Amino acid sequence: MATKYEEGSYFDLAQHNTTQVVVYIIIFLAGFILTFVVVPPFLEFVFTKFLNGKVYFGGELVDYSIEIKGAERETSYLFAWAVDIYTKTPQEARYWFNPFLSLIIPAVTIGLGMSVFLSGLIPKNIGLMRQKIEREIAIVLDRICLAKYGYHGEDEKREIVDSLLNADMRDLHDFVELWGMSLEDIKALHRALIWQHSSMLGRIFRLHNGFSMYMRFYFTVIYSNGVLGFVYIGAAVLIIIIGLRGLKFIPAAQPSLVLFALGLEFSLLIIYAFTLMYARQEDETDQDRTLSAGRNLLMNGDLGSSKEVEQLLRVFIKTDTKDKEQE
Repeated sequence: MATKYEEGSYFDLAQHNTTQVVVYIIIFLAGFILTFVVVPPFLEFVFTKFLNGKVYFGGELVDYSIEIKGAERETSYLFAWAVDIYTKTPQEARYWFNPFLSLIIPAVTIGLGMSVFLSGLIPKNIGLMRQKIEREIAIVLDRICLAKYGYHGEDEKREIVDSLLNADMRDLHDFVELWGMSLEDIKALHRALIWQHSSMLGRIFRLHNGFSMYMRFYFTVIYSNGVLGFVYIGAAVLIIIIGLRGLKFIPAAQPSLVLFALGLEFSLLIIYAFTLMYARQEDETDQDRTLSAGRNLLMNGDLGSSKEVEQLLRVFIKTDTKDKEQE
């Protein structure tokens, strides 16, 4: 079955436009604001129903502590909640909670998640993530086209797309040798093309396949070290704040700064977890090197220098050893 190929080349998709950025920012702000619309009422419900508490956030003047009278503070919905828990019991206590400080990092994470999800579904001329996914598809198709035909051509790309869309598992294994790619890379491209040519409902349920294409071929390659660095920075911030809390520079009745640090580290760890989930495995990298080195030697028509042969043999031996260990 012939496929209408109109996705565009890498050069058409390399640069994003202003509309894509504006739409992405609007979706991010909507998710950010939605967090503060939905989460605070939920927290109030938890405090009142499960902790036998009472929450003050309507501008009331409330004593800073239940035990000490006279030191009053004004409450507000976004920046100062007075939360009494276990009221009318010996464990009754009052905490001051800053919703904005505590929730700002989770709100940013939710906003980014909504931006990625929704901008991956809308048309690529206004969808930033959709454009990035299709850019990676175009890059890999160009690479396959160059390896198979020696040049780029729309008819040749259409043939490759058709062969992938109609391929079964045996065909995918055959493409490994023909195209000099790892099986997992070919599977990722296969699933991404199915997502790309699906209906709107199909793209919603298969967005993971398109997203994995971008993560596998671009994000994890370019930004994995940066994400890990931010995780360590978040851990350092958390250690400092927990240390200040231990030294009592942060009062026990004001846990918002601690919650901010916990939210920061949690969000960074979630992002890092996705980076690891979509990254190539080490044995896949070795296989890519093996196939690429072997293909280059065959195309050159000779075995190259002794150093090149030695490097190629080392890659083959390393890959073979790992395969035997896995068996």
